[in-house]
Amino acid sequence: MTGSTASIRCGDDLRGRVPGTYFTIADPVCQGPVHGEFLEGYVSRRAGFVAGHYAHGAAAVRARLGAEYAALRELPQYDRVLLWFEHDLWDQAVLIRVLSVLAGWPALAGRLWLVPSDGERPFAEMPQDELESLAPQPLPWSTVEAGAEAWDAFAAEDPSALDRLSRRALPLPHLARAMRRHLQDLPWVTDGLGMTERLVMRAAAEGVTGEGPLMRHLRAADPVFHLTDLILRDVVTRLSTGTRRLLTREAPHLPTAHGAAILAGAARYSPGPRHQAGVVVGPRGRWWWNPRSAGVTDRLPGRPGLFG
Repeated sequence: MTGSTASIRCGDDLRGRVPGTYFTIADPVCQGPVHGEFLEGYVSRRAGFVAGHYAHGAAAVRARLGAEYAALRELPQYDRVLLWFEHDLWDQAVLIRVLSVLAGWPALAGRLWLVPSDGERPFAEMPQDELESLAPQPLPWSTVEAGAEAWDAFAAEDPSALDRLSRRALPLPHLARAMRRHLQDLPWVTDGLGMTERLVMRAAAEGVTGEGPLMRHLRAADPVFHLTDLILRDVVTRLSTGTRRLLTREAPHLPTAHGAAILAGAARYSPGPRHQAGVVVGPRGRWWWNPRSAGVTDRLPGRPGLFG
């Protein structure tokens, strides 16, 4: 395929607008568990999470994810592979997932190109002439390996390596900021809320209700993590479920008395069990975010007072 081009994107929003054969990887790796040494086990676990949290059929999700990852095996036949990933957490997490796969195919060296993001606007919001004027930058193989290293840290049960990595100068320009935003969704030692949960709670306390207004509010407040509607619904469901719920069960979801007390600093949230990539979050979770040190904290026994 002399002169052939492929484009990889974490969604279908650029299909028909970018050159070459279009490859989609729509795996929302910024949410849920990302374990699995072998692809089949990984896809099965991801499918279970997506189906359970976003109301999709497990078999359909498993088939879709499996097909998307399997299609990547076709990439070595292309002369140029364009990577269309923006600055936000969703895109950067999928980017390092893709690079971790491509790192196993050294035949792609010299054929990978990263399309530059301006760090603000989604590609899909750009006029077609501006989209076509973007100049892809060649991706050195050392950067592919750095992406694979970042994925290993992202998927690890101990987030310390990812914390250290996010403090370094990285060859992928938006990765460090996105990974720090990811770590900030661990429970905070101050109130037990992750950053996304806290932003949702504060918006609800300000009277921002309804999915559309809430999405716009959160996007303005948090340029690094652009929540999708499904992720927002999952967070709201988590906060509005259970006897100690922080938001009212029914819409409009407003803070309960317990939720208001947490926002006021008079109580702490005890998060239920969930996975934050490789990290286990919940009552038995070991890792928390400490704003005082602006990094992850190991919840070791024998440190009374810190988690009070």
